[in-house]
Amino acid sequence: MAKELQKELQVAKQVKLNLGSQEPYALGAALLAVVIYWWLQGRGPGLGEAWLFGLGFGFVLQRSRFCFVAAFRDPFITGNTSLSRAVVIALMAAVPGMALVAWTGVTLADVHPAGWHTVAGGLLFGVGMVLAGGCASGNLMRVGEGHLLQWLVLGAFIGGSLWGAHDFGWWQQVSISRSPTLFLPKVLGWGPALLIQLLALGLIYLGLKHLEKRAFPGFIPAGKPRQPFHLRRLWTHPWPYWAGGLALAVLDVALTWRGGQPWGITTAFSYWGAWIWEAFTGAPPGWYYFSLPAHSRALNLGFLAEPRTFLDLGLMGGALLAALAGSEFRLHWPRRWPLVPAALAGGLLMGYGARIAMGCNIGALFNGIASFSLHGWLFGLGLAGGAYLGSKLLLRFLV
Repeated sequence: MAKELQKELQVAKQVKLNLGSQEPYALGAALLAVVIYWWLQGRGPGLGEAWLFGLGFGFVLQRSRFCFVAAFRDPFITGNTSLSRAVVIALMAAVPGMALVAWTGVTLADVHPAGWHTVAGGLLFGVGMVLAGGCASGNLMRVGEGHLLQWLVLGAFIGGSLWGAHDFGWWQQVSISRSPTLFLPKVLGWGPALLIQLLALGLIYLGLKHLEKRAFPGFIPAGKPRQPFHLRRLWTHPWPYWAGGLALAVLDVALTWRGGQPWGITTAFSYWGAWIWEAFTGAPPGWYYFSLPAHSRALNLGFLAEPRTFLDLGLMGGALLAALAGSEFRLHWPRRWPLVPAALAGGLLMGYGARIAMGCNIGALFNGIASFSLHGWLFGLGLAGGAYLGSKLLLRFLV
């Protein structure tokens, strides 16, 4: 595994040298992004801002290679926990940030019922993201980078999300409506809730650090020579994982403070699926999920007037912009065609799991925990279990 990763890095460096500088294209893409922003400003409230935040998320994800799949998969396969610990660092920044937002009077939106549907959704999502090679945020980031397989995964993701929306009424009846919605500050008070959240994350961080030491006994990381900081390094050099995590946390908190709606990805996928359904059938799906007021209003807005759509499109655009700025953009064909069916199955599983759990690695895990909701922790347990099963499948049948 280490040799394969080293070989991939060498190939990527060689490709980067062959491509030459793509910064002029990045400048053109940035100008186009500004034009789109001004166009969206005149089309409806929140659209331009969603586009800008999406660009920010995509840029940070691409430059830092911040990957939730690796964060949950690598501890089981290699014992490396560097990305896992970066996710914990990001959460430790987002938790007090969301508390400050709540204290300003903004209601935290990602607080949902915590039940066995949450664990089941996390389990399906965890298996799916390992098989697909990308979670919700990672999928859109890699689409922007030019990974053609992830375009196919995105289609499967949308299909799985629509499938989950179709079955949502059943899940609502058997689990969601019967599960408690536990907002920790309401149960414990703000001080104890904040302390418990940070303490739990700190213990997880120490546990991950211990796991990595056991996997690599006696390993001492080589020191890196200090280099003078230049602004240009922000788009020409990779960021540390922890820096990417902190930047994502700041963006997420700022987005929540600005609009009351935190960063989310897969809800838009269900809308995209519904609009595709309507294009072929002449009417939107008449299912319980789309009869809920928030989703019904979103469907009535249409593709070009729904903010979540431009948050996702902006993420893809931001990843493209970052890849061009770093002279890293190219079309990536699937390395092995037998991986394609597994990746498509992974996309379906992620879409379905995210729908029944009411969120993905961002909406359910990251924002659930950051919003002091118990369902975020339950989804994380399911996600870890799913990543373990997915890793076993990956090693047994696909590697």
